[in-house]
Amino acid sequence: MSTPLIRLAPTLASRNRQQLLALLPAIAILFWQLGPQLLLALLLATVSALLADGLGLALRRQAIWPVLRQGDAVLSAVLLTLLLPTATLPLLCMCTGAAILLLRQLFGGSGSSLFHPVAGGLLLAGLWLPASLPHANLPLTLALLAGGLWLLWRGLLRWQAPLGLVLVVLIALPVGSGWLLGQSALWLLAGWVMSDGSSTPITPRGRLIYGQAAGMLCISLVTLTTSPDAGVTLAASLLLLSATAPLLDKLTLSPGRRT
Repeated sequence: MSTPLIRLAPTLASRNRQQLLALLPAIAILFWQLGPQLLLALLLATVSALLADGLGLALRRQAIWPVLRQGDAVLSAVLLTLLLPTATLPLLCMCTGAAILLLRQLFGGSGSSLFHPVAGGLLLAGLWLPASLPHANLPLTLALLAGGLWLLWRGLLRWQAPLGLVLVVLIALPVGSGWLLGQSALWLLAGWVMSDGSSTPITPRGRLIYGQAAGMLCISLVTLTTSPDAGVTLAASLLLLSATAPLLDKLTLSPGRRT
């Protein structure tokens, strides 16, 4: 099996730090909009994620500190906080901890699960949050785009899946999908969750198909149902399609590389 064509950081910890660094503009925008409440949410979500990750490692009798210092739990906590900035603190902490335990540690730890904990945590929160009409947050969206482009320039973003998603949204503009482009959750999930190698296909063609399928499924759900939350809908689509990642890899690997 070939190595994905992406220039990774020297270590997983370094890669996670750079992904967190790319989120700083978005964090600054939300801090300007929400105030100190955001910092408290970030702190509590991070503590919940670290405790859940540590508990799972202890139950599996794995070394705790070497894994925690890689930053996977911290990155997941920050992403969920940005996706759920107005959720109550108990709900945010519960969804963060549950996602880490059920979708990371239960499957064997980082890199072993087909299902991204951030998508799972967002979907879990959507079961509890009241339905609300979607609204665009242009400053936050632009901040996330800037962070995503920086990751792309650094060679840390697997761009095929996000590109496939955006292309489908653009093609579907005549059916009224344009409002999705203004949803910060779409760009955050596209840039930081869909580009993650553990829950998406490893082949470039597989990732492109994955992104296109996610876009079509998301648009179908928000168009044909009464669900207005693009983030929760896309998260559900990603979780469903992640189960197909091994099949997409098998179908898109070149015959000479199948062993």
